[in-house]
Amino acid sequence: MKTKPFGFAALLAVGALTLAACGGGDSDSSSTDTASPTSTSDSSPTGEPIADCGTINFLQPLPESIIFWPLITSNALGYFADEGMEVNLLPGGDLPETAFVENGEADIASAGGPEVMQAINAGADLKVVYDYWNVAAEGLVTLIDGPNSATEVQTVGLVTDSDAATVEIIWSSLGLDPASVDVITLGETPAILAEALENGTVDAIAGAISDFIGISASGVQIKDIAPEDFKASPSASFIVTPDSIADNAACIQGFLRAWAKGTYAGLVNPEATQAMGKAAVPEEWLDEATGVASYEQSVPFQEPVGSDGLFGVVQKAVWQAQADELIAIGALNNLDSLDVSTFIDEQFIPGANEWDRAAVEADTKAWAEANQ
Repeated sequence: MKTKPFGFAALLAVGALTLAACGGGDSDSSSTDTASPTSTSDSSPTGEPIADCGTINFLQPLPESIIFWPLITSNALGYFADEGMEVNLLPGGDLPETAFVENGEADIASAGGPEVMQAINAGADLKVVYDYWNVAAEGLVTLIDGPNSATEVQTVGLVTDSDAATVEIIWSSLGLDPASVDVITLGETPAILAEALENGTVDAIAGAISDFIGISASGVQIKDIAPEDFKASPSASFIVTPDSIADNAACIQGFLRAWAKGTYAGLVNPEATQAMGKAAVPEEWLDEATGVASYEQSVPFQEPVGSDGLFGVVQKAVWQAQADELIAIGALNNLDSLDVSTFIDEQFIPGANEWDRAAVEADTKAWAEANQ
């Protein structure tokens, strides 16, 4: 398989889209006046926190946003507090997320696969402990009743010229000649992208989640028809240092468990989750359609992978495939090989999933009733 575009930067474009639509925002967590009912899914039998973790400095590629709703839902439902911690969302900066973990500013950070492997190749001592986005940020979308496969597509609209790489990879992976499909660069304006799909100018659009949010917010229903092997990608994972694992394993475990519970809450109760998002980041919802689209387009990224339904599973085969692709294009200083098992630590996955799903559903329902 040819190398897919590694678009963790596409997540940053989501922030630009939502803030542009809503008139601004900052990276600090918002305080709200919503009621927070007592959690029924505490992590210890007594209801007491299992550790006194204090403040956890956390970094993700966006300011607080419905795109990464587990931060919002876990705060609103008290799951971080249950684990004896308060999460401080750092504002980020010009440095990559990996650097903030390396220099100790962030206890836990989110980063994409290529960024992690490039940092490790440069000498960083990092561990991947949890994958929470296992889907590539890029894709190929059509109208909801449009083509179901790239084999049915005659014309593709590109958001930018760089999206031609998506077309090349998808068509090549299907044994098709990329030159057999016509491409048109449409630009980044959501209304133009939506109109091009609706009037038949193009059969599909190659772009990223930020573009698809804009199309959906325009009222056009779309679906992603990119092949599954293209979609599989560790596009957002949690990283920590080995020292942090040695010194603060209980707090790492608690953070991941709270995040997993918040993820599930967002999947089973969309209405309550969106209400929590409005309360936490009201500026993101000044344009209601954009807020709703941001939530809906992020759902496939948050869903657990595999038949067991576990959250946070780190797919070593997917990581290894991406490492091999990076090596093939010379993005890892001409390494001949990289064994991803050397930096993947799966010890926290079982504990991250040790909680009662029915209790989380009850917590989310109770929050909704308390905040009607």
